[in-house]
Amino acid sequence: MEKVLHVQALTKQYRNGRGVEDVCFDVYKGDVYGLFGPNGAGKTTVLKVITGLCIADKGTVQLFGHRIRDQFETAMERVSAVIETAIAYDYMSGAENLRLVSRFYPDLPKGRIDEVLEQVGLTSYQYEKVSQYSLGMKQRLALAASLLSHPRLLIWDEPTNGLDIEGMVEVRRLIQRLAREQEITFLISSHMIHEMEQICNRVGFIYKGKLFRQGNLKELLNDHQTLEQIYLNEIQGIKEGNPDASYLRQSVE
Repeated sequence: MEKVLHVQALTKQYRNGRGVEDVCFDVYKGDVYGLFGPNGAGKTTVLKVITGLCIADKGTVQLFGHRIRDQFETAMERVSAVIETAIAYDYMSGAENLRLVSRFYPDLPKGRIDEVLEQVGLTSYQYEKVSQYSLGMKQRLALAASLLSHPRLLIWDEPTNGLDIEGMVEVRRLIQRLAREQEITFLISSHMIHEMEQICNRVGFIYKGKLFRQGNLKELLNDHQTLEQIYLNEIQGIKEGNPDASYLRQSVE
């Protein structure tokens, strides 16, 4: 399998003592890899380091075989990301927002904006002001913007955060369809474990800045537990000092 993302011993500590320590995982072509953990666990920090929004204290990050520390532009050529809040200008229409973003890509093919609007189901709403969009529509607009450059890896922080059940289903189906039809690899983060179970084929659990278990979803669920049960059992073991619930334990891939 082609390795799209390689993260090794990633460490980033902030002055308040929070951060991440020795995070290691790989994402392969075709994956929808979910990074799960509670708020404040370190998910966004990991994604920010991967995308160059902050610098790690130590560790290695490679995208498509290129290290972001000294080959950043080459590493990010086929990567797009939505980190934290999806931002758009409310006083502009959806199409106008996308035209603004398209200026960053001078070689963008004519008609690409129409293509991504159709992919995310916003063609009928492209001339409406974003102020009239629902939260789910704003998420889809952010996804459309991230698709403009034909990314092969899309990194999305909390894609279903704040959405109602219909919005969650919309975003979930979009991710699954784009992964299947466009062969886009996804790295997503979430604190909503039931969504992870329905979207991802591989997951990693992060708690207090450490990635303590990861693996193929089917392998993790081979004893018919839910991801929620697995996570709670692991966290309880960590709190009680159970050596069987050790950090960095991986399932068979």
